[in-house]
Amino acid sequence: MGMPSSQIRPISILLLGACWPLAFAPFDQSYLAIVLLAFLFGLTESVSPRIAAWSGAAFGFGAFASGIYWLAIPLHNFAHMDWLLACGAVALLAFYCALYPALTLWLAARWWPQTRLMVLPFLWVLSEWLRARLFTGFPWLATGYSQTWSILGGWAPLLGQYGVGLVTAGVAALLVVLYHHRSDRRIVMSGVGGIVLLYAGAAFSQDVQWTRSVHRPLSVRLIQGDIPVTEKWNEHKLEAVLRQYIRLILATPTGIQLDVLPETAFPVFQTQIPEIIHGLQVWSANHHTDIILGIADLAHQHYYNAAIEIRGKAPWLWYRKQHLVPFGEYIPLPHLLGPIVHHFLPGLGNFTPGDGSSTLKVDGLRDGMSICYEESYSRDIRKGVVEGATFLTNISDYSWFGHSTALPQSLQMAAMQAMEEEKPDIRATNTGVTAFISSTGKIRSRLPQFLQGALDAKIIPRKGQTPFGRWGNWPFLIMCLSAIGLLWWKNRLMQNHADSQVN
Repeated sequence: MGMPSSQIRPISILLLGACWPLAFAPFDQSYLAIVLLAFLFGLTESVSPRIAAWSGAAFGFGAFASGIYWLAIPLHNFAHMDWLLACGAVALLAFYCALYPALTLWLAARWWPQTRLMVLPFLWVLSEWLRARLFTGFPWLATGYSQTWSILGGWAPLLGQYGVGLVTAGVAALLVVLYHHRSDRRIVMSGVGGIVLLYAGAAFSQDVQWTRSVHRPLSVRLIQGDIPVTEKWNEHKLEAVLRQYIRLILATPTGIQLDVLPETAFPVFQTQIPEIIHGLQVWSANHHTDIILGIADLAHQHYYNAAIEIRGKAPWLWYRKQHLVPFGEYIPLPHLLGPIVHHFLPGLGNFTPGDGSSTLKVDGLRDGMSICYEESYSRDIRKGVVEGATFLTNISDYSWFGHSTALPQSLQMAAMQAMEEEKPDIRATNTGVTAFISSTGKIRSRLPQFLQGALDAKIIPRKGQTPFGRWGNWPFLIMCLSAIGLLWWKNRLMQNHADSQVN
């Protein structure tokens, strides 16, 4: 006996959502984002607001439960939660993220019933923008990131990754229109023409250079220590960890202008190792090599997740991480949630967000800095570009997540930021993915994951700003809000006309 349709719909849509991560790295089936959205939009085109909301929730829960499963790994391995409790915590986050597609489909069904397919792409990506901002934000698995290495990614320098997501959702909606009106030659021609224009615009944008190269390459070495988390934060292993990184620094070939080490490569405060820091200053001066080193900073009784730049005997320069990870680097509502968190992670302290410059100066150039998941947020990367950065640097440690999809997903997001700003991006990580990314988002070279070593290359810094670098998400937001307003007005006119026909 077959299932009633009322039972088939939520199960089918949940399974559709579970396929969503396949559109992203490491699977890179970017076309799936269009296909899955087309199915979701088509299946909910004529349902009630309540069913639309439940469908959006089912799709979103399936997408995030399967896409961010890796968050359970550190909860189990390092917070000592059993797997059931760790998976339950991930399910709670997936449920929260599912509220955004649920709200999107409900709003479209409730307020734009006559123009639902036209408004859905704008509402869909606008909800992703909100998800990346509310409660410190969580931008993972945003539609635009799926197109990082596809033709549609060409829109990134103009409209950013949310603009790319809007175009992607727009293509999906047009496919639904084409399916429903496949016998209407005029609508088919218009729909096909719209899709061709979106792809042609992206292809044209890829050939436009908004920034110009600095005719002075920078020779860089990225160091990957491959230190297991259990050793990195073990005080009995500290000396061995420091010795290992120092050995990798001292092996730097002549001619390298910049060494970059991962996030908290030195898992101590700078005040605890003054002799080592001084020794690195002497080495830097003698070899004419700057060092960017991930290290915790203790200043004015505040703790910072930071990067220090050692440039010979010159005064140190600091970048202090500004966008902290909730429940990782600080505890929201500490008086309420602190006892619960400390039960699982005793000793977890609160870092302070940095408020200084987002750039460091390297060999006369400005380097746009980010630490860990800051590279997932276009607004965080853009801070350095606004300050005049000519290349981007990210230092991270994703060893907490083991051999999971978190690592390639983070690399994909970094590549999108390079495309948005049209700047080369260099990533030094503890266990991977350490890589050089071109200003067009291509992975020029990378180290294998979970391998100790170094990666050398020359990068060409670039001056100037892309339209996205100059204006950020404002063009995208204005476009979305204007379209939503116009479609609401059109929907009202159509509804009034229908009411007058009945009367």
